[in-house]
Amino acid sequence: MKKFVQIAYILLGLAIIGIGASTLRVGGLGVDPFTAFNIGLAGKLNLSLGVTQLGTNLILFAYVFLNDKTSIGWGTILNMTLVGALIQFFTPILQHMGIANTGFIGKLLILVVGIVFFTLGAAIYMAGNMGAAPYDSIAPILTKQLHGEYNVIRSWQDIAFVILAFVLSGMANVGIGTIVAAFGCGSLIAMWTKIIPKFENDSFFN
Repeated sequence: MKKFVQIAYILLGLAIIGIGASTLRVGGLGVDPFTAFNIGLAGKLNLSLGVTQLGTNLILFAYVFLNDKTSIGWGTILNMTLVGALIQFFTPILQHMGIANTGFIGKLLILVVGIVFFTLGAAIYMAGNMGAAPYDSIAPILTKQLHGEYNVIRSWQDIAFVILAFVLSGMANVGIGTIVAAFGCGSLIAMWTKIIPKFENDSFFN
């Protein structure tokens, strides 16, 4: 029963992440670095975002599996298989609602709402404590391997994906929202984490 509740908790977090990322995408001021990269790559490969993000996650998953199995759990699997599909699902719904048909100030408000949802969803997902997303596991692994500081390495990871997103699709998916997501989401997630109840760790390789 506990594991069922834990998984439901994670699914709720992922759904909120999907809504947040879709809101950022529809708002037109840029999405988070990883989503921006995957949207650009999907366009180049002529594939859906869900399929592309799953493929990217599988590559990152292989690296994580070889270097730190302790961060892998049901949360990892659910994140890598569902987030891209959820963004793909929620985006047309939000487009149909016409939330992007507004001026710059309106787009800034949409950006704020998107960031709030994105970070809240991430905090709920992480509080489920059943493994981390492959993308989120890279920086901790590199921190150990390079004996560096996590915040610095995570920032460079995000910057690298912003550059890759720009190379793939120019400014189509990179904007203010991308910069805010890259450098501001961590603090908001930390704030949400202090409020949200957390489960005990339940990864595959404790």
